[in-house]
Amino acid sequence: MSAIVDIIVPVFGMVLVGWLIGRSKLLSAEGLRGFTAVTFYALFPALLFRSMAKVQLATLEPDVLLAFFGAVFILYAVMMGLGHLKGLRLGDRAMFALSGTFSNGVGVGIPFITYAFGEKGLVPLLMIISVHSLILLTFTCFLMEIDGHGSGSGGGLAAKLGGAALSMLKHPVIPAIFAGLLWGVMTTHIPGLATPVVIDRILQALAAAAPPCGLIMVGASLAHVGLKGHWQPAAAASAFKLMALPVLVWAIGRYVFPLDPLWLTVATLNAAMPAGANVYLIGQMYDTGVARATNAVVISTAASVLTLSAALLLLGVQTR
Repeated sequence: MSAIVDIIVPVFGMVLVGWLIGRSKLLSAEGLRGFTAVTFYALFPALLFRSMAKVQLATLEPDVLLAFFGAVFILYAVMMGLGHLKGLRLGDRAMFALSGTFSNGVGVGIPFITYAFGEKGLVPLLMIISVHSLILLTFTCFLMEIDGHGSGSGGGLAAKLGGAALSMLKHPVIPAIFAGLLWGVMTTHIPGLATPVVIDRILQALAAAAPPCGLIMVGASLAHVGLKGHWQPAAAASAFKLMALPVLVWAIGRYVFPLDPLWLTVATLNAAMPAGANVYLIGQMYDTGVARATNAVVISTAASVLTLSAALLLLGVQTR
């Protein structure tokens, strides 16, 4: 119960603060875009760089990717099948499946795991985040292109998918992860090489602001997005996201690719995160399932207060 008080209350308390700010006149839609840019291009990269710079390559467990994405694609295939039974076209099925499998591992996941486990918990989470968007969003864009939603733009299918993959790699979070990892390797093997103290203090200050600003950003974004139509399939996608995916990740990470207990817990909790904003951004990009995707983000974020609390209890998480 202490984990719920020490982790859930601060995390979703700040999301609520962000929602109230978003509903007020303090933060316009244009102001939110600027706040989001600062958070993603300055605060989170500083946190990720400092965290990964302390990681030893020998301590990384690649099996966490097999366990997590194995579960993701099993559920993705199941949801695609359900969409087919409902008579949805390929693009709509892809959006339904993405809504039930794409985790908000940055805006909510990083603060949540940081408060629960500190920097040691960020290592497995960042391994997943480093390829999460690249794999899931590029694959979904591939299905959208096959369905013909991108046919109005120039270039062939390969060029479009290559552009989509490149845009994922340009996301500020991913370069910061690999840059931090590379810097950690260099400082380990080159005597006397280290981050200058004054630079590290700047990075530390930016990193400290990342979790609360990320959560406020999530809340403000929800206030500006709001609920739209077609809430029933969005609620179904949210149920898959918050309950089925974490169970699958835990089972595969426990029995198929046995993970270190901490890594298994972090992977499971990341799977239990609400759907990320990129879900409705992809919907808007292809003008497909926008209302359902938007509702899935809103509903899953609200419901995750309960499901993440249950996950903490079931996994036996104790606060630091």
